[in-house]
Amino acid sequence: MCDFRSARVQKRRSAAVPKIILLAALFAFHFSLLTAQTRMRDVIVHMPDSVLALLTSVNRADCVDFREADMPAKVSNRLGGTTELVTLTDDYALWQYTAASQVEMKLLPTNDSTSIICLVHTVQTPVPDSHIRFFDQTWAPLSVTSHITLPQPGETPSALRTMVLRLSPDTLVLHAELRNDNYNMGDEDATLTPVTEARSFRWSQGRFINDDDETIY
Repeated sequence: MCDFRSARVQKRRSAAVPKIILLAALFAFHFSLLTAQTRMRDVIVHMPDSVLALLTSVNRADCVDFREADMPAKVSNRLGGTTELVTLTDDYALWQYTAASQVEMKLLPTNDSTSIICLVHTVQTPVPDSHIRFFDQTWAPLSVTSHITLPQPGETPSALRTMVLRLSPDTLVLHAELRNDNYNMGDEDATLTPVTEARSFRWSQGRFINDDDETIY
């Protein structure tokens, strides 16, 4: 009887070994995908469709292939318009997302030898205005305030204050322009005042740090 029970236990243990090996292999494969996505071209190909909702996965892959072949990287998007991958480097991408908007993407190094993804979406009409987001390498959203403290634009009925953000393609710097655009939606003769303030933020230890504070008149 004891020998029978021992045989059953041994059989169960033997059956569990392949499952453990399979789980370990799947974990190693998943980890290798995360660590391998250090180039922007791979980030673009594997990103969820929801991030750039106007593009399919085929659209994105085509744009990467066209850009790497030094061909115009233009595709028809879901709205029937044109989206172009204008610039692609190992850690930066610039999209002309629609005729009136751009998207920038930047891989930013962290202290644990991985990278997070910074995405800046700028709408160019009626006045330029940007929004910034951060993601980890699984595309889980990260807190914006944990990675940058931006100037807070104020709004009044006569002056809409907007912020234009630009990621540097070559350095770990984010440029911010705080605009005071005197714009009236119904006034064809509306005048736009110049940029009133410019700031630079340098990426350091997992956060954008205010690099300078310059006022432009």
